[in-house]
Amino acid sequence: MTRQSALSNAPSAGAARAADLLSLSHEPMFVWRLGGAIDSWNAGAERLYGFSPDEAIGRISHTLLKTRFPVELAELTSELLNGHVWSGELRHTCKDGREVVVDSRMQLLSDGTVLEVNRDVTEVRAYAAAQAALMRELSTTAAKFEALFNQSAIFAGILDLHGYLREANNLSLDWCGYTREQVLGRPFWETPWWRGSAEIRARIRFATAQAAAGSAFREELRYWLADGRERIVDFAMHPIRDATGTVMFLHPTGLDITERKQAEAALRDTEQRWRWIASIVDSNEDAIVSKDLNGIISSWNAGAERLFEYKADEAIGQPITLIIPQDRLDEEREILARIRRGERIDHLETARRRKHGGLINVALTVSPVKDAEGRIVGASKIARDISEQKRNQEHIRVLAREAEHRSKNLLANVAAIVNLSRSDTPEGLKDAITGRIRALSNVHSLFVESRWSGAELLAIARQELAPYLGEEGGRVRIEGREALLEPPAAQALAVVLHELATNATKYGALSDATGAIALTWSRDADGKLLLRWTETGGPPVQKPERQGFGSRLIERTIGQLNGTARFDWRPEGLVCEITLPT
Repeated sequence: MTRQSALSNAPSAGAARAADLLSLSHEPMFVWRLGGAIDSWNAGAERLYGFSPDEAIGRISHTLLKTRFPVELAELTSELLNGHVWSGELRHTCKDGREVVVDSRMQLLSDGTVLEVNRDVTEVRAYAAAQAALMRELSTTAAKFEALFNQSAIFAGILDLHGYLREANNLSLDWCGYTREQVLGRPFWETPWWRGSAEIRARIRFATAQAAAGSAFREELRYWLADGRERIVDFAMHPIRDATGTVMFLHPTGLDITERKQAEAALRDTEQRWRWIASIVDSNEDAIVSKDLNGIISSWNAGAERLFEYKADEAIGQPITLIIPQDRLDEEREILARIRRGERIDHLETARRRKHGGLINVALTVSPVKDAEGRIVGASKIARDISEQKRNQEHIRVLAREAEHRSKNLLANVAAIVNLSRSDTPEGLKDAITGRIRALSNVHSLFVESRWSGAELLAIARQELAPYLGEEGGRVRIEGREALLEPPAAQALAVVLHELATNATKYGALSDATGAIALTWSRDADGKLLLRWTETGGPPVQKPERQGFGSRLIERTIGQLNGTARFDWRPEGLVCEITLPT
């Protein structure tokens, strides 16, 4: 039998004496055999662990207390047998489930039992752990503060109570172009940030004194970079106090707000412009309406209220078809399609419906509306009431038709007077005079059609050369770009073309069945009109020995307009070149 087994099975001869000894101590103490069975259990053990003697005695101690040993149990037992003493830190679980840490000392008694004395160090260990954690946290916090201070996105510094700068963070130096040697150890108001203004230096000195007295300071100030540029800072100075409330040092901070102030100024300007535009829109007599790409009305000015009779709160949110007649819905679909393509619609004359019935004539201008990214998100529409204009136009047309009628009558009377008064003259002269007057009458009709703005050269040419223009051009070819002539030039060219056509009929390309005429025109870089009359295929042409009445008439007529007329009597046919200024 081994010594351990003999001792563990030996009777506890000193149990009674141990029990008396244990009862005198307030420390948790109990006696157990080497096998682990508890022989005695004092009041201190009961207070700590919550087990009564009846619950503990006879139980295996490390099972009852769920002991967590720092070493293997066999190693601990061996140390007791060899050295009679073991000490170390154990973790026990109390009856209520709490875990306690004890500083344990075990003594092997002479009767082979073990006296275990435990001192509860749970709070001590927890405090030590908390202290260690606190130190770690303080160390981490200090490192974080230093990093925060130096990597902060604002200017920051530390002043003593006399206002001397003791520390400045990296941003306040690197951003501004200064070194620590230039700023540290100097009164804060004498540092180069404030060098550009004595008034601002005085404000900094005041802020320092105010913070030292315990009051914070904040103000927007100008400051200067090392390269001389002036900027704006949102500056603050705060007192930093200890636990007793005593001011220990001063903490200046600053946030550069130059761009923000510029943006605010730009925003104010933009808002002012928008208020101005909104005022113009609201006071405009025209209807100004905006809508999205689905045709839903999003704005409606006072002009729209007057024109269409709907209030803004009645129209906004409604489809634009609210004011479009049923027979013009396709027109709106086409407008939206063009807006989506980015097109602008100028002066579309149409009709719109009013709230209380009836249609109104309007001229529309519709433009795409784009967002900040350039995407088309809607349309802006200006509608102008042209009802009065339409009535005036109709009245003008009536007057113009009357004027046309009267002028034709007048010209007819002139022709009749010429015929009657010169009845004894040759028939050719009468025809010439009558033809010239008829040419003027024809161009006069073109003036009426264009509301007296002038006449298109193409229309004049077709009028004068109509007898020779077949379905596919006949014997005359006309070619040229659009050229709107003012009345004096139009009248002159009508007479000129009449004279050229008359001459070609009598003597030139139109006097036989094979001749042809090409009438072309263009404008040069200066805007001058270049007109060319070319005859081909007629009888051979000889240059006249003397200038005829027709050529003199052409030269004089064109000359009155500061133009030129040149005649080239080629054998194959006449070429006449006319130049008119813009």
